[in-house]
Amino acid sequence: MARREKSLDKYGILSYPLRDMKSFFQRTVYGPNYKWWGLGIVSIAVFASTADSGLVGISLPVIMNYFQADMSFAGWVVLIHSLVTACLFVPLGRLSDLIGHKKIMSAGFLLYATSSAVASLAQNPTQLITFRILQATGNALMMSNSFAITTALFPGNERGKAMGISGGLVSAVGLSLGPSMGGLLIHAFGWRSVFYVPAIIGGVGFIAAQFLIQEHRMTIRVKKTKEPFDFLGMGIFVLALSSLFVGLTTGQKGLWNSPLVIAELTIAVMSVSLFIWWESFTRYPMLDLKLFSIRTFTGGNWSRLSVFIANSVNNLIMPFYLQLGLGLSPLAAGLLMTPNAMASAVVSPISGWLSDKIGARIISSLGLAVTSAALFMLSSLSAGATSAEVVRGILLFGVGHGLFQTPNNSSVMGSVPPERLGVASAFLSLVRSLGQSFGIAIATTIIISSLIAVTGQTSLQGLREAGQAGQNPALLSAFLRGYRFSYIAAGLICAFAIVASLSRGPRESKKE
Repeated sequence: MARREKSLDKYGILSYPLRDMKSFFQRTVYGPNYKWWGLGIVSIAVFASTADSGLVGISLPVIMNYFQADMSFAGWVVLIHSLVTACLFVPLGRLSDLIGHKKIMSAGFLLYATSSAVASLAQNPTQLITFRILQATGNALMMSNSFAITTALFPGNERGKAMGISGGLVSAVGLSLGPSMGGLLIHAFGWRSVFYVPAIIGGVGFIAAQFLIQEHRMTIRVKKTKEPFDFLGMGIFVLALSSLFVGLTTGQKGLWNSPLVIAELTIAVMSVSLFIWWESFTRYPMLDLKLFSIRTFTGGNWSRLSVFIANSVNNLIMPFYLQLGLGLSPLAAGLLMTPNAMASAVVSPISGWLSDKIGARIISSLGLAVTSAALFMLSSLSAGATSAEVVRGILLFGVGHGLFQTPNNSSVMGSVPPERLGVASAFLSLVRSLGQSFGIAIATTIIISSLIAVTGQTSLQGLREAGQAGQNPALLSAFLRGYRFSYIAAGLICAFAIVASLSRGPRESKKE
C-alpha cells in the first residue's frame, strides 16, 4: 500500500490530506471556473477605487473644517487624484501589455494600501494632497488593465454579464457603501478613519493577486519579442494632461483671463497636437491612434466622458448641498446618497445581460437620456427640499448610470483587436479620470463664480449656519444658484452625448 501523504491535521480530524487538498484547489480555483476567480481580483480593485471616491467625497466638508481650508482645497483633494491617474492610465496600460498584467496590478494593490494608511496620518493640507498623489498612483496601477483582464477572461457572449458584475454591480456597491461607510466612520472615529478601509482592501487585493492571477490563462499575451516603451510619447502625454488640469484648476477662481492660465492651456493644446503627431509617426506608439477609426470605440468613449462629467458634478456638490445647504450630518448625507449606487447595482447586471443579446446602442443611449432627466430634476432642489425629493432624483440618476455604463464598456472593449486590449482598457479608465476632472472644474468654477458675485468670497465656512438658522441667506442663495447651474450644465452635456452613443450605429451593435 502506497504511503499516504501527511494529513493537514496530525490527529486525523481533517479528512483531506495535502495531495487531495491540492487537487481540490486545482479543480476549484484553476479549473473551468478560473475566469470567475480572476474577475474577483478585478472586482476588488474596482470596489477599492469606487468606495474610495465616496469615502473621501463625504468627508471633504469635515476635512475642510478641520484644516480651515476653502473650496479650492476640496477641489484639489479630488482633482489631484484624477490628474495623476489620468497621466498614468495609458502608459501603464501599454506597460502591462509589455511586461504582464499581474505585476502591474499587484504593485498597485501594495502601493494603494500603503499610501492609504499613511494618508490617515496627514497633519496639514499639503501632506494630505501628497498622500493622495501616492494613492492615485496605486489606483492607476490597479485599474489600468481591469477592463482588459475581464475582456481576456470572458468570451463575447458573456462579457457584458461579467462587466455588469465588476464594472456595474461591484462598482455600484462601492459607490453605495463609500458615502455611508464614510459617514459612519466619521461619526464614530473622525475623518482619519476613512483611509483605513482602502488600506485594508488594498492589502487583501495584493495577497489575492499573488495567488489567483495567472497570465497564461488569459488571451492577452506578453510578446516574446520585447517592443520598446514609448518614453517620449509618455512625457508629452503627461505634459499635456498636467498643463490641462493645472490650467483648469487655476482658472476655477475666475482667473480664466490671467496670463498664467492662458499659458497653461496653450501648452496643453500644443502638447496634445505634438502627441498626436508623434504617436502617428513612431513605430511603437504608446497609444495606437488607429483605435479611433473604430466608430464604437470613439462614440463609446465620448459618451463615457459625458457621463463621468455628470458623475463628478454630483459626487462633488451633492455632499455640500446635503450637509451645508440642508444642514444634515455626514452620516445622514451619506445614507441619502446611497440610492444612486443601489439603483445602479440592480440595473447594471441586467443591462449587461441585455447588451450581450441586442447590443449596446439603444440601451446605452436610453441610459444617457435617463441620466440627463435626473440631473435636471436634481437641479430644481431648493434649501427646503425634502428627503423624498432628494432620493427620487438620486435614484433616477443611478438607474440611468446603470443602463449606460455596462453595455457601453462591453461594446467599446469588444470593438478593439486583442493585441490592443491593455491600451483600450487604460483609455477607458483615462476617460473616466478626464470626465471627473472636467466635472470638478465645471462645478467648482460655477459655484465659486456665484459666491464671488454675491458675497465677494469663495469660502463656505458660514454655510452650515446659513442652512440651519438662516443667519447668512446671501451665502446660501449664492451656493444654491451655483448648485443649480452646475446640474443644468451636466444635464445638457449628457443630453448631447446621446448623439455620440447613437453614432456607433446598428451594424456596430450586431458585431459586438
